[in-house]
Amino acid sequence: MDQTFNVIRWWQLVRLHWAENRKRYWLGMLAIGGLLTAWYSFLLTMDKFSPLDTIFQFSAYFIGIYFIGCLLGSTTFSALSKKQEGIGYLALPASHLEKLACGLLFHVILFFTAFTVIFYIVDIPMVHLAKRLMEESGQGGPIYIPPVYNIFLAKGAPIPERVDHLFLIGYFVIQSAYVLGSVYFRKAAFLKTTVAVLLFGLILTLYATKIEHLLPYPWRMRGLFEWERYHNGANGEARIYIPFWIESSLRTIMQFGLPLIFWTITYFRLKEKEV
Repeated sequence: MDQTFNVIRWWQLVRLHWAENRKRYWLGMLAIGGLLTAWYSFLLTMDKFSPLDTIFQFSAYFIGIYFIGCLLGSTTFSALSKKQEGIGYLALPASHLEKLACGLLFHVILFFTAFTVIFYIVDIPMVHLAKRLMEESGQGGPIYIPPVYNIFLAKGAPIPERVDHLFLIGYFVIQSAYVLGSVYFRKAAFLKTTVAVLLFGLILTLYATKIEHLLPYPWRMRGLFEWERYHNGANGEARIYIPFWIESSLRTIMQFGLPLIFWTITYFRLKEKEV
């Protein structure tokens, strides 16, 4: 086990990674804060009557974290794309599991935490400023005061996010695919992974829209795990469900297991990596 993962050796790798990349990370965090501030300021300038509604805050958070997080994930093992840097990276006295854990620590856990903290550092004062502008605008009738969006409660978000945290959980799934792409593709990892993700999404869309035509009439899909028989194309008269334990297991795998699966594949791909 000591050859696979050693906490002291891993911590030394973490310190080395931080020493080599801390300036880039600090500048990145400042850039994120500046972009969020500029975007919020633009919204306040354009709309003084109902600025920074919950849906605007929701969009700003998830568009930002998806784009920047996936871009960062695609650089997790970017050193392997260049021969000289790749040789030095593979020669580091650390196991493949320790290198993967170091990359996930910075690009998944710490990035998610840092982005969320920066978002609220900008979001909270901007929402309070929006409230003041609305109160000073002198509009008649009751004033709707936009609340600060809570990414964990998802109040005011679209229904898929309120019910299943689809966007929040989906972020970790998609970013894990970009982490895999960083070790799988030597050149243009972000673009190639984006194409692969879009193709996979297209296949899922075709499945969701076309699989129904393979069912015998008058059966139709009612959901991902439910089928219903229609009478004269109207009300369903019979339904078929898969067992609840199978449905819950599949949902758990789809929601929480996919990142683990992608990270596991990344680990084995990293072990096979040669420059």
